Amino acid sequence: MKIKRIIRSVILFCVAAAVVGLGKSPDSTTKAADQKQPLRIGYVQMKEYSSFAQQLLILAEEFEKEGSIREGFMETNYPDTNFDMSFRSGDAKKLWDAICANQTGAGNYEFVQDAYFDMGLMKEKDYETMVNREDVDLTIVMGTTAGVYFKEHEKQNPYMVLLAADPIASEIVKSETDPGDDLTYALIDSTSYRRQIEAGYKFLHFKKLGVVYEDSEDAYVYSAIDSVKEAAEKLGFEILTRHVDEPKSSKDNARYYRELKAAYRELAEEGMDTLYITVSVIDYENQLEDLLADSIVPNKIPTLAQDDVAPVQYGALFGVSLVDYSEQAQHVIRQIRAYHEEGTAFRDLDQVCECTPKIFLNYDMALKIGFDVSFEDLQIIDSIYR
Repeated sequence: MKIKRIIRSVILFCVAAAVVGLGKSPDSTTKAADQKQPLRIGYVQMKEYSSFAQQLLILAEEFEKEGSIREGFMETNYPDTNFDMSFRSGDAKKLWDAICANQTGAGNYEFVQDAYFDMGLMKEKDYETMVNREDVDLTIVMGTTAGVYFKEHEKQNPYMVLLAADPIASEIVKSETDPGDDLTYALIDSTSYRRQIEAGYKFLHFKKLGVVYEDSEDAYVYSAIDSVKEAAEKLGFEILTRHVDEPKSSKDNARYYRELKAAYRELAEEGMDTLYITVSVIDYENQLEDLLADSIVPNKIPTLAQDDVAPVQYGALFGVSLVDYSEQAQHVIRQIRAYHEEGTAFRDLDQVCECTPKIFLNYDMALKIGFDVSFEDLQIIDSIYR
């Protein structure tokens, strides 16, 4: 009898426990199991370029909308600065610090203060500190050189390469639809620079296009030389080239600008009728006017900028931007959400984002070199700078 009572008590206890369990929210344990930790994000740039800081700013504004960054953080940290117009040296780091300092802790994303790197300010032996980190789940990687390094050395965490001139040619990814592995993503617009050259040609009708770039594999890619050659073959213009090594540190700047000015002068003497100012470490605000004053302006040679609006602000005649930072940021944020919040495999994210082109003109430079802009052309120019 005592054994039967014990068995009966055990059965009643189990039934009661089951009833209590049924009284709980049916998905409470599931929700706890499915709760995602914030995705920890780091940032790497290959060098200091205004376009990198601009893209980082727009990404931050998208994360602000998502709730991971405090609303109005830019107005709080930079009340007197118009970052849509100009970025200066060190602004990307200031921006990253502001992002990290204004995290809400309530969103799905976290920004790691110590995971900011500028390869242009680092010794090569220290590059390894950027990759395979335990405190990062995803790294935003700006530029071709940084993207190539991550492709070769990152074996642990996913990374997204933005603003690389040609991620396929530089072998960061295999194709628009195949990143080549499970950790790599690269934002791609494979025809952007060719379209840029073609748009510039419609305005300038050049026969001899001068191009100066560093004689290295990386510079060949981020200076879009293949795209220049494709456009030349299609449109029938000649390419005149010179090579100048970019500075390894600020102490090397004087040599760099001296050789760059000499290269421009040599190309002018060779008959260049338009200069293509490729992406490089030129300090546009403080150096571009002087670089152009020596031989470009006196010979009334038009200039077409590969980089975004900054060169046109400070003296380049034309700029054709095929990078819309807002469009790109929205596309990238959609991919990050698909990966982190919806469970899409990283290698299945959409890498292709073709942006609407914008055309810029420096009107003062047009007057200096006697370049006549027709009323019809003025109507299709997006921004005019003086």
